[in-house]
Amino acid sequence: MQSSKWPSVWKVRIDEELEIELPMMEIGNGFYIYSFDMTGESKWNRHAAKALTKRLEDYSYDGFVTVQTKSSGLCQEMARDMDCYLELRKARKSFMKEPRHVQVESITTQGKQELWIGREKYEKFQGKKLCFVDDVVSTGGTVDAALMMAKEIGFEISVIACVLTEGEERTHYKGIPLVSLGHIPLPGKLANNE
Repeated sequence: MQSSKWPSVWKVRIDEELEIELPMMEIGNGFYIYSFDMTGESKWNRHAAKALTKRLEDYSYDGFVTVQTKSSGLCQEMARDMDCYLELRKARKSFMKEPRHVQVESITTQGKQELWIGREKYEKFQGKKLCFVDDVVSTGGTVDAALMMAKEIGFEISVIACVLTEGEERTHYKGIPLVSLGHIPLPGKLANNE
């Protein structure tokens, strides 16, 4: 569906060197987004990590936490000078010791999902202040799940870092500072004449 109100692509600038085009896509039931998928995009992740790290200089945190998979490359780049970061997984694995989990809803994934992490991964982050890393913060469903997991296993999210906000432009989420590189609109459910 081509809309006169919404362009077929939305341009975003990651930093002074990199501008990318995001295609408008239907994700089901006539609901549209501008698709920003960082998976496998090494250059995007490098540029975004460098720009976000610079913007995070005034914030206090001990490490990073993210949700697999779309933000994994970004978090890896941001944490490259650290020993490790905490990655919440979308499925329980047999090797997890004393696993914990929470449910999450995201606009880009149909239905409820679960996030899992084992003690062997989360124990070293207990009592720490972490920066939550995400590709896009839209409705806040993924952030809410990370906040639930933080409460469940005992760490604090002191700042949120994302490449883009979507729909609502934000500088805070539930009282937590939110640092982003840009903003994209959320077309949402479109009528035939939009």
